[in-house]
Amino acid sequence: MIQESLFKKIIDENGNSLTYLHLYFQGEPYLHPKFLDLVAYANQKGIYTATSTNAHYLNEENVTKTLDSGLQQLIISMDGITQEIYEDYRIGGQLSKVQAGLKLLLEKRVIRKQKFPRVIVQFLVTGKNEHQIEQLKYWAKSMQVDELQLKTTQVYDFEHGSDLIPTDLKYSRYIPTGDGKWKLKKDIENKCWRMWQGAVVTWDGRVVPCCFDKDGAHVMGQLSFKPMKEIWKNTAYQTFRKQLLEDRKQIEICKNCTE
Repeated sequence: MIQESLFKKIIDENGNSLTYLHLYFQGEPYLHPKFLDLVAYANQKGIYTATSTNAHYLNEENVTKTLDSGLQQLIISMDGITQEIYEDYRIGGQLSKVQAGLKLLLEKRVIRKQKFPRVIVQFLVTGKNEHQIEQLKYWAKSMQVDELQLKTTQVYDFEHGSDLIPTDLKYSRYIPTGDGKWKLKKDIENKCWRMWQGAVVTWDGRVVPCCFDKDGAHVMGQLSFKPMKEIWKNTAYQTFRKQLLEDRKQIEICKNCTE
């Protein structure tokens, strides 16, 4: 978990050029004991804050703190509308807990006459839950969430197919090739706006190119030692960008990306 001192250092050094801060990478943000204090600190600097959660920690105390923090966008991951389907993907998860926490947050937001955080329910569409989409839409409308996002699912080793790939291909990142294999729906082009728009910072201050670098294979620098303005223009970053523009298919983390 990121140390509060490192977080504040990053915000203090970059606040003037930072407009959007997504406080989430590979983990559950509400597990951090000072998560909502970090949100509040960024919010005080005028930075738009967003996060993504499995919503298992939206209890009375955390809901109140969330509303107090100034958080402006809250994405709730809910990949099933019944417990059986939900826990097939979210192993060990309790759908009733998710729905209760969401209901509590929305009710308290109304009572306090707040507009934020804007609540987005995110549904990763797979071959196992696509039949629940219409039921999900009805439920989301009845809950009065601000937005429902139907998101395509990243599948590892997609070339050989998977039961996670939806049969309705409009919800799929992949299409069949006709010979029993699968390929990305969109061709990989030698460009990527993300490389000039932002970056991901890990819990220990390492800077990696984007959220597809889940294992931190491409570390561009360490914010504990150097400021972002130096890392952003250093040799490692420039070399990575150049490689991407010349032949993006040679970069492993780009092979399964649809940006």
